[in-house]
Parts: sequence; structure tokens; C-alpha cells
Amino acid sequence: MRRLSVIAVGSLLALAALAGTALAKEGAVSKLDQLPPGGLHAGQNITVGWTILMDGIEPYKADTTEIVIRNGTGKVLSYPGTPDGPAGHYTAKVYFPAAGTYSWQITQGSFFAPYDLGPITVLGPVATSESQSGAPAPASDPLGQAIPFVALAIAFGGAIRLAQLIRTQRRAPATA
Repeated sequence: MRRLSVIAVGSLLALAALAGTALAKEGAVSKLDQLPPGGLHAGQNITVGWTILMDGIEPYKADTTEIVIRNGTGKVLSYPGTPDGPAGHYTAKVYFPAAGTYSWQITQGSFFAPYDLGPITVLGPVATSESQSGAPAPASDPLGQAIPFVALAIAFGGAIRLAQLIRTQRRAPATA
């Protein structure tokens, strides 16, 4: 009977300890700064600011942070955040390539889960001098950076193979 009581009390203490951690918030949220009035327009470099708050209250200094944007076809663009101003505040230059609906989220360092900002509708390009030419290179678009190197390697390999074919054709009549 005594053994059963010890097991029961031990189990209750373990459940109480687990309940305390289950009720703790232990999370982070990101609060966006004011977005430009008139909405976001395609083809513009837009500086977006945000603050990461641990437990929704205390500013959190993340080791890495970025804004990740996904369009309807699944293409992913990533723009790294840089510390700006008070602790936990970051900015990034964001570029939406075309009008449409995107989903976006903020990476809140390596400890916390990304914070989903939900869908955002991007308007068409502005025809005034407000629009800026040239988009910043997304931080994580390795395919776009690798294409010129692959094309150069293919062209170089093709030139070598063509030279080999020409050389063998010149030798063939001389030996026959």
C-alpha cells in the first residue's frame, strides 16, 4: 500500500510539473511597423520594419531574421533583416516582382518558429517616378545565381567538343 502511495504522489508531482510548462507562453511574435500608405506595389523596393517580441512583451535579439515571401506558384524569395534602432527591431528591403496575392512570414531566429503574417495583396506597378528601378537580389535564390555559370560551362564544353570533331574530320581524309 505504501509503495502505491509513493507512486501516486510521484505521478501527481510529475503531472503538476508538466502542466506548468504547458501553460507557459514560451513563444515569440513579430509586430510589423506601419506599411506604406496606399498599399504595396509591385516593382518597388520597400523597406519593411518589424519587432520580435518574446512572449509578446520583451524585445528579442534574434541571431538571424528574414522576411520570406511565397507567391501562388510556390516561388520563394527571402530578404534578410538587419538590426535597426532599439533591441529586437529589424528592417529589410523587400521586392515584390509582380502584382498578386502572396503569403509571407518572418523568421525569428533559430530558436523560435517562423511567424506567419498571412496573405498580402500587392498592387500593380506605379507609373509615377515613385517606383524604383532594379530589384535587390533575394538572399536565397541560388538558381538565379547559378544559371550564368552553368551556361558558361555548357558553352565551354560545347566549344571543346566542336574543336575535337573538327580535328577528327580533318584527320579522317588524310589517313584514308
